[in-house]
Amino acid sequence: MATGTVYRCSDGGYYGNADVWERFESGAWTPCCWDTESGAEWVETGEGELLALEPTSRSSLPERMHTERVAAGMSVSRE
Repeated sequence: MATGTVYRCSDGGYYGNADVWERFESGAWTPCCWDTESGAEWVETGEGELLALEPTSRSSLPERMHTERVAAGMSVSRE
């Protein structure tokens, strides 16, 4: 997972790499597999749902979303 990466998720949300790590550390998500060439990742939720995380550019985020650099990398939030 690259520092500063923003992901579009199959659940309709957008997450920064810091947001993803926060979910890993809390146990909400478990990493399953990743594609080192594309940067795509797949995670399992606590409910057993499989989610796909696809790297996306910050410029392609919907207008209502904004990014913030935090100590752990990048965070995405809704305005």
